[in-house]
Amino acid sequence: MQTNHEIQKGRLIDIKQINRHVFHLKIQSSDFEKMEYIPGFTIDIFLGDCLSFPNLETRKYSIWNYEPVHQIIDVAICTFSKGKGANWVRTLEKDDILYFKPPKGKLLVDDSAAYYYLIGDVTSLSHLYEINRNLSMHKKVFSFIYAYNQRDIFPDLDGSFPFDHYIINPLQPEIVKQKISILETEIEGNGIAYILGEPKTVVVLYEYFKNEKQWNIKSLKAKPFWKEIGNDTNNCVSSIKL
Repeated sequence: MQTNHEIQKGRLIDIKQINRHVFHLKIQSSDFEKMEYIPGFTIDIFLGDCLSFPNLETRKYSIWNYEPVHQIIDVAICTFSKGKGANWVRTLEKDDILYFKPPKGKLLVDDSAAYYYLIGDVTSLSHLYEINRNLSMHKKVFSFIYAYNQRDIFPDLDGSFPFDHYIINPLQPEIVKQKISILETEIEGNGIAYILGEPKTVVVLYEYFKNEKQWNIKSLKAKPFWKEIGNDTNNCVSSIKL
């Protein structure tokens, strides 16, 4: 059970469906003033009023953007499954009150490298957009977003598509790995790879960078961004340890 001091709340000031599987939420909260925000933070949102129903589950979502003047965060919620999180977001309306835990994160922006690999599926797209926007302008970026269907790809908040997209259906991790190995070019200096998204693909790519490319594991920021729990797809959650 959550204690009240661990629970924050905010108002849903806008919600819209931006493609067939993704909702864009804007949440405003004075509680965000307490947050020492770093791009890459995530937020655990309760699937309802946790004060009235203290055993409610949460779902973890990436913060797509944070606007500190008016304390507004953007969140993209994917609904590829028909589980609790996917069904919950379809019930939301503008001005609803949302409850959540204080935002935090581990897959944070790291501007120390000479170049970057940003790799993921649609569920990790908002996270990678936020990382990309907060890298120094002169950084070199190799991007690889894989999806089942072109219609599942959505733009960043400014309407741009800064990443290279590849349609792979059916999705096979070895095919993703093969395409990346063909497309990538040698770049001088130390790199950092963000490898996010579909669990089996994340594991294959992590092993590829670690064993075949012989990258230091400290340079690999890898995380399966969802796993199926029964009939639900739980974003940003995984039992796989890399």
